[in-house]
Amino acid sequence: MKVVRIGVLLVVFVALLIGARMWLHRGGPPHRVSLSWQTPPPAQGITVVGYNLYRSTRSGTQYARIATRVTSRRYEDWLVAGGGTYSYVVTALDQAGRESGYSPEVKVQVP
Repeated sequence: MKVVRIGVLLVVFVALLIGARMWLHRGGPPHRVSLSWQTPPPAQGITVVGYNLYRSTRSGTQYARIATRVTSRRYEDWLVAGGGTYSYVVTALDQAGRESGYSPEVKVQVP
């Protein structure tokens, strides 16, 4: 049990170091994109248990998963660069682990 906790803490620590390094390199706080979405319409026998988020730097293609099984309807992407343009889509996951198709794409330009 301690090994798992240490592993999780190590991942969090490494993520914090990367964030701090990005902050220092740019001379200011990192950029972020705040995303939110609506719950999909109910379907008989299907319970949404989470969401996967995907991002791409090319609209409509080459999405990379950036978050898995997010249980809220909000997410903040801190790994974006100023001046970059990003496209996001969301999928829903049901209780059996099935994933929906992509949501409509949202395109964001980071100042």
